[in-house]
Amino acid sequence: MYIYDKKVINMQIELSKNALVIHNIMLQAYLEYEQAGVPSSASKETIDTVQQDLENGATAFIGYDQNGKPVAAVRFQVIENVMHFYRLSVLPECRGKGFAKQLLKALEVYAKQNTVREVRCKVRKNVERNIRLYTNQGYQIFEEETTKLINGDDTIVVSMKKEVNQLIDLLS
Repeated sequence: MYIYDKKVINMQIELSKNALVIHNIMLQAYLEYEQAGVPSSASKETIDTVQQDLENGATAFIGYDQNGKPVAAVRFQVIENVMHFYRLSVLPECRGKGFAKQLLKALEVYAKQNTVREVRCKVRKNVERNIRLYTNQGYQIFEEETTKLINGDDTIVVSMKKEVNQLIDLLS
């Protein structure tokens, strides 16, 4: 249970290898980038490529609303004691309800349970609501780079991180 703007939001979160559901949530969530003319490489992913990602070391969380409908997902990998998460996706009609924050909390709990010291992500710098979401959850920008979008345009991507080692020490 999570309190968000004085409302109680319940979302069941589970580890999953269901590439079909993960892919479906991701495509719906990333559709806005296509419509805005700044396409994401997420649009090129297929159910098969998501499945291959999961078979090659990625793990995923799927979040279900109170009715059991899958509404959010995130994939991640732990490499050298650092968790890298990507493709955090919330269905457009479910945004602003705390689901992304709950997925971030689930990532941090998983990190603590697996003695991961740091959680990282990359975010387009011009997607201010995502930067704000992560910053409000304790993430800090530590690097900036220019990368090419799939349409050939340049965009700035920031790397963000949150150390979870203090929380691990408190749990010990």
